[in-house]
Amino acid sequence: MPVEKKIEFEIDHHFDPVKCRHYLNDTCTVLHCHHYMTLFHQLADDAKGFEGERFLKEAAEDTFYDVLKKYFELKGIIALEEMICLAEQYWSVVGMGLIRFISVGRYAVIAEMEYSHVDEGWLKKWGGREEPVNFITSGFVSASAALFNGRPAKTFQTKETKALVCGDETSLFKAVIN
Repeated sequence: MPVEKKIEFEIDHHFDPVKCRHYLNDTCTVLHCHHYMTLFHQLADDAKGFEGERFLKEAAEDTFYDVLKKYFELKGIIALEEMICLAEQYWSVVGMGLIRFISVGRYAVIAEMEYSHVDEGWLKKWGGREEPVNFITSGFVSASAALFNGRPAKTFQTKETKALVCGDETSLFKAVIN
């Protein structure tokens, strides 16, 4: 969805040397490396009996929903095009990759990633695989879909239908209303 006037995500980043914490727009934020993120996703994937994938997706959805909602409210962002633009920029700012929301509707939202920090790390550590690994991204897309539609968190469920780690040219996410 093209935006006539590009709105810029404002970054207020500071580091608390006493607590060794990074803050992005007054929210404590983990600025990660692909080794950390990849291992985190692998642990969730391995925790089948514990439903690690589901818990990681839900934790990401709750977190990103709150962070983006707070930012939109603080900046008075109500236009859908601006929400989409800012969500895409935020994903990049926190180092997760390059995401584009290519279709935003009331009942379904589709997002695509040309570059994924998690996929890159996974491929370097363990190589390709048959199943997607972007659990946190799925939670982010669900949170974004809900916000774009003025709905609460947990309204959408996202599935990664194509994945860089599986050899696809892009990762593709489809969020549908529950």
